Amino acid sequence: MVATSFINRLSEAVDRIENRSQPRPWKVVTVPRGYHEDPDAARDRHYAAHPEDRDADVVIWHFHDDEETTDESRN
Repeated sequence: MVATSFINRLSEAVDRIENRSQPRPWKVVTVPRGYHEDPDAARDRHYAAHPEDRDADVVIWHFHDDEETTDESRN
């Protein structure tokens, strides 16, 4: 059985490690999307073109007419 003092020491060690790490600023990406386009399809299309954005914390939709073409679709 694990002693309570061991659990407390382990918990304190985890807290110290968490406090040492520098929190990174939130990563925000803008994803173009047609008004009638499925959000998952737009996100998948964007991530296929920009895999570095997969770890984004916030996704902002940039809506455009369905007839409009985006820079990503021209590539």
